Amino acid sequence: MSIHTKLFLFTLGSFLSVAFFPKSWAQEGEHSYATSMIEVNDSQAIDEVDLYRATRPDVYKDNCWYSTEPQTDCEYARNHHLWGIFMPEGPPLFRPLIADPRQLTYSVGWRFNDRVIERNVIDVSFYDRFAIFRWCDLWKWRGDLQLEIEGGLWAIFDPLHDSSPLVDADYYVGFPLSYAFDDWVIRLRGYHISTHIGDEYLLNHPHFDRRNPSIEAFDLFVSNQFTKDIRLYGGIGFNACQDDSFRTGKIYLQAGMELRFYELGYNDYCNRLYGVPIFGMNFFYQTHFKNHINQTYILGYEWGKFSGLRHKLRVFLEYHDGYSVDGQFSKQPTHYFSIRTCYSY
Repeated sequence: MSIHTKLFLFTLGSFLSVAFFPKSWAQEGEHSYATSMIEVNDSQAIDEVDLYRATRPDVYKDNCWYSTEPQTDCEYARNHHLWGIFMPEGPPLFRPLIADPRQLTYSVGWRFNDRVIERNVIDVSFYDRFAIFRWCDLWKWRGDLQLEIEGGLWAIFDPLHDSSPLVDADYYVGFPLSYAFDDWVIRLRGYHISTHIGDEYLLNHPHFDRRNPSIEAFDLFVSNQFTKDIRLYGGIGFNACQDDSFRTGKIYLQAGMELRFYELGYNDYCNRLYGVPIFGMNFFYQTHFKNHINQTYILGYEWGKFSGLRHKLRVFLEYHDGYSVDGQFSKQPTHYFSIRTCYSY
């Protein structure tokens, strides 16, 4: 074969490969360029971090109250090519569902016209979470996987009677495993919830038929930041074990949407704070439901931090229609309007 023939076949093969597989050529060039830029940026970031540490030696003292590490644990692990990090400090991968009345937050609200317990009740909640380990830069999507333990309480009080008695308290402990990449988050969770009726409520209602609602369940949820303003989510759950005195459907489905109207909000760069109007809707169905599904809608305002753990404060109006969400009352239909504030992520 002559040199001209070889040259022609090589040129033809190169043309066909570019014509039919253009992304492979482009991606190779983009990858090499992006890799070199990432290495340069990482090097510059590490130099800046080292300078920060050198000028703030107190950052590693336990009583230091004015400064902290400039990198999050996730950034530190990635910059130093670690496969993971223990007790990671940072925002959770799966953020709370703002319109779900059973989300883990610090919250307090006043319900009006509740048809199940009393017409006016105060509902409160508190929680905490312990991030055990975060695996960084996993699989082909280069996402993060985090294992946590979380616990919380939802409680209902009757504020318009003597001593404002506790009506119901639901205790929760869960073990979520979350994987986040790009605009997606997937969470697999096992958890336990048990219900306790308040002693004063039982004294004031001697004929109340006390049961023992208690479940161990698993669920799988997927969340997607569809656009900057829109978050969509959905999930399916299974009650693996429950007390015979209070049986509910084994399967439940949940879906919802959150809107943040950033065009109507503001950024305060001096305080590293932002504010934005919010709207959310949450739908919940369980297989023992007969005449309703749970629908919850919220409308309010959110303030959040750009720095630290990125906590958020929300004040909103809430409307719920369907069944009660409170322990032993959860099989009774109700609807109510509520004013609430919560602090979480």
